[in-house]
Amino acid sequence: MQMVIYGIGSIESYEPPRLQLSLAILIKRIFSWIGEVEIFDPLISLAEFRVLTTLGCSVLTINEQGQWQALRPTMLFMPHCYAELYENLLEANWRHDILSNMTLFGNNFEAYEQHVSECKNLRLADSRKHILAIRQFVKELPIDSRKHIVAIRQFIK
Repeated sequence: MQMVIYGIGSIESYEPPRLQLSLAILIKRIFSWIGEVEIFDPLISLAEFRVLTTLGCSVLTINEQGQWQALRPTMLFMPHCYAELYENLLEANWRHDILSNMTLFGNNFEAYEQHVSECKNLRLADSRKHILAIRQFVKELPIDSRKHIVAIRQFIK
């Protein structure tokens, strides 16, 4: 299984992206069946590119806007990505045989559903149609990041 990391942000400038990258690398180390790690973020600098490649990651340079297909088993690591990125990803993979290749590590889709419900905006609902439709077919496992952030910080000091 490969891992694709989207929307990590600047590891050079901010702590949350460093913590997220640390978590992704720890997941890869713990689960030996995770192979290649590919990363895309439009903000990756040359220095970050070098650090990421030194860590064994491949940096993707083409912005597909999330319209990438999971043609083989893939963990998509997408903490704190915008709904549009999830929507594009789901739309590009909207076939059972392709969706079944995907494991998402990211935002809670229920929160998107609640937001659409509260806004009562048809245009917003249409822009989230794949997120809303997939909810009945997925199992979401919550992670309380507040409890685990201390452990992760120990690995990046």
